[in-house]
Amino acid sequence: MNFLTDAISRCFERQEGDQCLYWIGEDFPAFEGHFPQKPILPAVVQVQFALDALARLQGGVYRLKKVSKAKFSRPVAPNTRLGVEITPKPQNAFCAQLTVPDGQKCGQIIFEVELHEAH
Repeated sequence: MNFLTDAISRCFERQEGDQCLYWIGEDFPAFEGHFPQKPILPAVVQVQFALDALARLQGGVYRLKKVSKAKFSRPVAPNTRLGVEITPKPQNAFCAQLTVPDGQKCGQIIFEVELHEAH
């Protein structure tokens, strides 16, 4: 497991239906340097949270093939509970809806994956 994957895994709190909930504390490593005065969670890390949620909900380990759409409508700050809901789409594609407290949408990612097989 790599450093970021391990850090994301430690943020996992619980699953509620098709949604995984994560607590992203101020000590989460992706906040370091992004940005010093007002830290926000980088978009590429939000994609990694979507992959983690997919793995928890579907089982297996997935490799990202393509992001066909990504829209981030509000920043994710430290000390935030992030909800990631996964909806299957055709041809190994999925839609991840990201929410912050009170169900406010903060992002949507449509992505394609392939099952990663261990050697």
